[in-house]
Amino acid sequence: MLSSTVTADVLATGCSGFLGRHCVEAMIRSGFRVHAVSRNRHDSADGITWHNLDLQVPGAADSLIATLRPSHLLHLAWVTTPDRYRYATENLDWLESSLALVKAFGEHGGQRFVGVGSSAEYDVKAGPCTEDATPIRPASLYGQCKAAVWMIIQACAKRYGFSAAWARVFLPYGPGDEPRRLIPSLLAALSAGKPISVTDGTQVRDFVYAPDVADLLVRLLAASDASGAYNIGTGRGVAVRQVIQRVADHLNAGDLVQFGTQARRDDEPAALVADMTKVERTLGWHAATSIESGLERLLRNTGTSSPASNSRRGGVGSCVL
Repeated sequence: MLSSTVTADVLATGCSGFLGRHCVEAMIRSGFRVHAVSRNRHDSADGITWHNLDLQVPGAADSLIATLRPSHLLHLAWVTTPDRYRYATENLDWLESSLALVKAFGEHGGQRFVGVGSSAEYDVKAGPCTEDATPIRPASLYGQCKAAVWMIIQACAKRYGFSAAWARVFLPYGPGDEPRRLIPSLLAALSAGKPISVTDGTQVRDFVYAPDVADLLVRLLAASDASGAYNIGTGRGVAVRQVIQRVADHLNAGDLVQFGTQARRDDEPAALVADMTKVERTLGWHAATSIESGLERLLRNTGTSSPASNSRRGGVGSCVL
């Protein structure tokens, strides 16, 4: 395992995204020298060097890895746009570019690869999701491509001799979340005094705080002896309605939430909860932040006022899980 006092070069993709920004901070705290890839230009700072690169351009990944020769690689980049990522054709593009990335990493002497997958890979009808027991039977193109990438990574790890781990992330939330997702959309609408359309909220989900996700990903990156798939969640399911109600109560805006007026997706599971036994046993890790304390931090830092003092405005918003 890599000691927190030992430095190593890590190439990280997707670092300008929601989870990626938290991962950069966690990697720097852990002593990694971070090389981050982005399509958009960023100024380099202490502990991080940005590389302006489109990974979907043929040969781009091989050229960069041949130059940097990173010992570690954290792969987060993927299409994540709400409302469309589940069946977007970009999933196939990321499948192809991920193959090129992991192959280049192996060919140029990489030692430790961590890829970020999703709970969407599981057969969600099978109950709590356990890494090495729950069937992999994804319902969406997104989940299918993520599952395929993990198969490719395992094959490359065996061929080139590097260690690899795959992190199946459940429902992340926290600072910097995409505005159209559940909690940010609630905060935006209710703090502005606008009604919002939601489902009945009976779905049970494992909500995990983004900085906790980053902490576990970086632990996996450092733990070269931890191979295989690992869940990233809390192990605790919470009804979506409870989360919505908590935000509404904080803003004194319960009358603005229109439960049951938004239809649930046909492929939406009733429950999606991680079994965290393997992570706790192997890495001694558990999520530090409960959904209650995570929401409290977000609500305390939003700077929003109660809509009771605002005029009710027209228009009905909706939120996305």
